[in-house]
Amino acid sequence: MESLIIRVSRGGRSQPVFHRADNFPFRIGRAYDNDLIIADETVSAHHLEIHADENENGFLVKSIADENGTWIGKERLVDAQPELHDLTVPTTIHIGRTHLDLHAAHSPIEPTLIIARSSRLSEIASTIWLALGLALAYMLLTFYFAYQQFSLNNDWTEILVNRLLYFAIPIGIATMMSFISRMFLHSWRYLLQLSLASFACLVYLLTEELNSVISYFFTSQGVADFLILIFSGIFFAWIFAWQMRAISTTSVKRAAFVGIGGAWLILGLRTVQDIVDIPDFSTQPTMHNLVQRYDIRLSPSEESVSEFISNVGEDLQTGLTQELEKDRS
Repeated sequence: MESLIIRVSRGGRSQPVFHRADNFPFRIGRAYDNDLIIADETVSAHHLEIHADENENGFLVKSIADENGTWIGKERLVDAQPELHDLTVPTTIHIGRTHLDLHAAHSPIEPTLIIARSSRLSEIASTIWLALGLALAYMLLTFYFAYQQFSLNNDWTEILVNRLLYFAIPIGIATMMSFISRMFLHSWRYLLQLSLASFACLVYLLTEELNSVISYFFTSQGVADFLILIFSGIFFAWIFAWQMRAISTTSVKRAAFVGIGGAWLILGLRTVQDIVDIPDFSTQPTMHNLVQRYDIRLSPSEESVSEFISNVGEDLQTGLTQELEKDRS
């Protein structure tokens, strides 16, 4: 009697599984007495039944499920009909997201090569120019923000040396993710990892700057924290999901859940840490009001520069006098 080789592959990039059918009728479903169990919500307990056609040395198939969604090639299989239909091999049976490639036992089967499906965006991110460009943009922006903050007290060479550790952050992340990609896909894909890491660090840097801008011009730091938290959660969840798809064989849905869970967990822990580290300013004016008061850009238009400097000097002198009196007492 002719045997049948069944190659089972599911959605995503999972590796195929091969089964050999020697005893007929051969049942496909998700019950324990099936010959081939498919854990798919679209598959009933007894879904398909394959018979051997002894007269023509071929195969016949019959549907024993009251469900739609089973296709043989481009034709839908009629539900729960007692008739046997001719099954010409090789062919493919589609049951939901599961694909069954049927081959005769004597027919040669081409070697299976599972290539990670990559979108056009992933292909662009794997180019050397984009990877180096994003990494260079992150380094330049990091140095620019640091130079704006510390240029009054430090030379630019000192600032550059102090920022070297920050420059290595995307390189370290890309190296770590490449090792993981090597374990899962036997491919380093370093340029893709460098693009993702540099892009994530770049957005994080811009987010920190945006946070300071929002908290500066709004009346509450909580407004800035809330807006940045929402933005960061969406962005980093997308980055995590993309990273999971790039380094493993997980499905889109599972990668999305991992990305969302991981991103919000990290952001939640960081929020708790920020709350713990915040000192008690309940008895003092909020910091942004002080900064706005001594910012010449926000001073009244009718006030001259000399008047602004004089007012600031008087406030500083008054505050210093009060502090000295407190120390003496």
